[in-house]
Amino acid sequence: MIKNTVHASAWTSLTPAPAQYRWLDEDTACEVAVVGGGIAAAMIAMRFAEAGIDTVLLSDSPLGYGSTAVSSGIMTLSGEETLTCLAEKIGPERAMTAAHLHAEALDNVEHQCGSFQNGCGFRRMDSLRYATESEGSAVLRREYSLRLHNGMDVELLDADTASEQFTFPMSAGVYTKNTAAQVDPYRMVHGLAGLAVGKGARIFENTGAETIEQTEEGTVLVECSTGHTVTAGYVVMATGLDVSRHCGGLDDVRTTYMALTEPVDGFAGWRGPCVIHREEEPRLYLSVTEDNRILIGGLDSAFMDEKGRVAGLLDMTPAVEKRFDSLAYILRDMFPAIPNITVEYVFAAKDGTTKDRLPVIGRLPDCSQIAYAMCCGDNGILYA
Repeated sequence: MIKNTVHASAWTSLTPAPAQYRWLDEDTACEVAVVGGGIAAAMIAMRFAEAGIDTVLLSDSPLGYGSTAVSSGIMTLSGEETLTCLAEKIGPERAMTAAHLHAEALDNVEHQCGSFQNGCGFRRMDSLRYATESEGSAVLRREYSLRLHNGMDVELLDADTASEQFTFPMSAGVYTKNTAAQVDPYRMVHGLAGLAVGKGARIFENTGAETIEQTEEGTVLVECSTGHTVTAGYVVMATGLDVSRHCGGLDDVRTTYMALTEPVDGFAGWRGPCVIHREEEPRLYLSVTEDNRILIGGLDSAFMDEKGRVAGLLDMTPAVEKRFDSLAYILRDMFPAIPNITVEYVFAAKDGTTKDRLPVIGRLPDCSQIAYAMCCGDNGILYA
């Protein structure tokens, strides 16, 4: 079937808004104000509200319509890079501590999603990291050893064993059981927000935080885009990449491209199906949603912003379309035994990472009443 592809976030297109919240139309006060409209902000607001703390959440757009709307929704123990790479940056012991925290977070997300009335498309899966060249294969053999000796249920695949399980070639692969998941991030953020409201949190959409300043009275004043203010004892900033303006830490910002198919009938040539990451450049990742749609993403660009322009000057729409076409071609080439693969949605996200690919969390040095949580990159949901 020939079909026109929808250029829009799949998550917000497939699900009508589960709830709508009013904008701030009067001055108010609270113990904690959370600034942000994504999963990290909603999770923080929910936890404070559960603790009986008077909490306000301020989102400058409709809830879940920022970076959450164009998130892949993929979660893995290692994210974009291998645990071996992380160990080289921060040491083996700390790297494995991070991996265990990721595993704990993955279990927490599964439990949390199970408590939502209408679910959030959570699907637990195995994971595969693979390489086609000898250099990437050497990295994956070290990765296999690290995972095996830290108690993970892991297999090392070579070209022959991989060909029995997957229809695309690989020189080596590390297949790890039960270490990944896929979620619908838009449904998840609304599930978290619903729990927060149920515990007494107040949520205001289309209410941007224009300025955040400490007052002489010892409170924090948030001046909002609606012309009203929030006076809080503490403020937590959880606005994605924008948080880096306050705390720094970003090492790389890029645009990543994604395509989501119509539901498929089967997964011939795809063991699991599992979450897949390619070790070599250009970056490539694949997953499967709860309703059997295939998500493929990657082919990152360092120069194009979310509007498809270089430095705001040159129209790069044809180059963007070429990337979407390439994703569809790669997907069909990897899985020729899966019939009728039809891309339904394509979208792009402005993505950022820190040097060690871990979150940045803390307080502003000149004001202990203002904290920040920058949970970006491939594993942003687990960081949250």
